[in-house]
Amino acid sequence: MLSTPDVLVIGAGQAGLGTAYHLHRLGVRDVLVLEARGIGQSWLERWDSLRLFTPRRYSTLPGLPFPPGPTPTPSREEMAGYLREYARRWGLRVRTGTPVRRLTRDGGGFCADTPAGPVRARHVVVASGAFRRPSVPAAARDLAVPQLHSADYRRPDDVPPGRVLVVGGGNSAAQLAVELAATHDVTVASAREPRYVPERALGVGLFDWLRLTRVLDADRDAWVSRRIRARGDAVVGRDLDRLRRRGVVRVLPHRVVSADGDRVGLSDGSVEEVASVLWCTGFAPDTGWVDVPGALDGDGAPRHDRGASPVPGLHWMGLPWQTRVNSGLVDGVDRDARRTAARVRRALSPAPGRQGRWLPPATWTRPSSPSRSPR
Repeated sequence: MLSTPDVLVIGAGQAGLGTAYHLHRLGVRDVLVLEARGIGQSWLERWDSLRLFTPRRYSTLPGLPFPPGPTPTPSREEMAGYLREYARRWGLRVRTGTPVRRLTRDGGGFCADTPAGPVRARHVVVASGAFRRPSVPAAARDLAVPQLHSADYRRPDDVPPGRVLVVGGGNSAAQLAVELAATHDVTVASAREPRYVPERALGVGLFDWLRLTRVLDADRDAWVSRRIRARGDAVVGRDLDRLRRRGVVRVLPHRVVSADGDRVGLSDGSVEEVASVLWCTGFAPDTGWVDVPGALDGDGAPRHDRGASPVPGLHWMGLPWQTRVNSGLVDGVDRDARRTAARVRRALSPAPGRQGRWLPPATWTRPSSPSRSPR
């Protein structure tokens, strides 16, 4: 048996590490974090030029400021390095290279099956990213041209020469369309006209505005949150819109409904002939390993109320819209992790007089440059 901690955290990304940090602050010491690969590896497996669209101070976990850098927003390498330093700085017990193959009920707790043996715990926090399986429309089956999901895209050389259809209306689609426009004939197809928001307005950054107006921290059930969800994600920055206005990139507000060989049918009845397709169409639930009755809905998505599962002892972290607008961002981890840790601490009912240890002020040691992800 690998271990029998009080609390098992599955996933050593920002959500898992932030939760482990707050558990420690509340005096819950017997915490084990399992990570399938390496800390920060999921960031390194994204495309080479990826930059977060959140500024550095909005890409910070509790207890450790994000270090300054040459650009306003962090790169994928910087984010991976920051997460490794975070785990080291706070002495979090993380076992890397230990994927959880199956999670089941075990008496009053849970059992996680791993290659190193079973791990039994009273409480489990699933923070591995419930939506990780690339999602593509059914029409993809009828394509006879090369196609790629954004999860597998690394650089423009991955896309064959000729016209590429970038499908999606979010920030990933916008960033990759702009990158590919330097080397390819790019057309973007999205279900609706992309909604662009400037990175700065009146000299104030977008995320500063969102915080000042309390939009960023709005409760998920607030009217502004419902409005945002109904309108869909906005594209941060106007790079794609500028290319569209110059005629460099075509942007079509129509969803993909069919495909036949090298022809893609759109919802307005038009047909696009393409040499390749890049799907930036998001992710579906990847929770098949969670074999706990009552934990998932009929589509395999987590059942929860603000991260609390109806299954006692099971908790979710890092879900989009878990409690607020920014729950799916690094900036939103602090409050959600604090809430989750407090719920776990109450349920554990530690012995009277057991107190949490207040940690010293955070200091930053610049991490060494992370190695690039294997291809």
